Amino acid sequence: MTIKSKKTNSSYFQGFIYRVIKFKYFIMILIALLIEVIAVSVFLLNSENILEFELFNATVLLGATSVVIVVLAIGILVLLRVDKTRDRNKVKLLLDFKKNYQKINDKYIKDISKFTQDFDNEKNSIEAKIDFAKVLENLYDAFLNELSRLKIHVLLNKAYNYESRHLAKEKQFYNRFSILVDTEELKGYNIESDVDHSDYLKEIDKLEKSLI
Repeated sequence: MTIKSKKTNSSYFQGFIYRVIKFKYFIMILIALLIEVIAVSVFLLNSENILEFELFNATVLLGATSVVIVVLAIGILVLLRVDKTRDRNKVKLLLDFKKNYQKINDKYIKDISKFTQDFDNEKNSIEAKIDFAKVLENLYDAFLNELSRLKIHVLLNKAYNYESRHLAKEKQFYNRFSILVDTEELKGYNIESDVDHSDYLKEIDKLEKSLI
């Protein structure tokens, strides 16, 4: 899965989401203003003689209402700025993780693909097939070790755990094959590995859709 690279689409969706957030906070301010106006109106109407209500007191009350609205507006603007900064930070964390993961993947994928093909195609010699299995076990072990050295933010814990389990299951499959365990046991490793890798891709895709 990849982050959308076209600026037009990315900026459009980011702008749309930001406008929705601003509209939500605008509605909150409007509701607060209406509540304050209603409160002032009820207070005035409940006075014994509205015509005799002191102008000074009314001015103070309306001024207090205005101050509350201004404070709310400033608070909303601060929240908007914090929300937008937080989202940018999350996007950066996701992009950094994907970049680092891709760097490690590129380091091993060529050899893994080659020896996997050799392993699958070997039909004549069980010794040769075991040799390929041992090479693949070592490759997946090295891949997993490098991945485990990455600093993982809590935002990416689920994705990291899914992919770590996938790599561990691949390593375990080839390790168990090399000692000639039961075929059904190997099938179980294959299924679990595929599920974990699929969950990893789904989690990355979900994070991208929530942030972009």
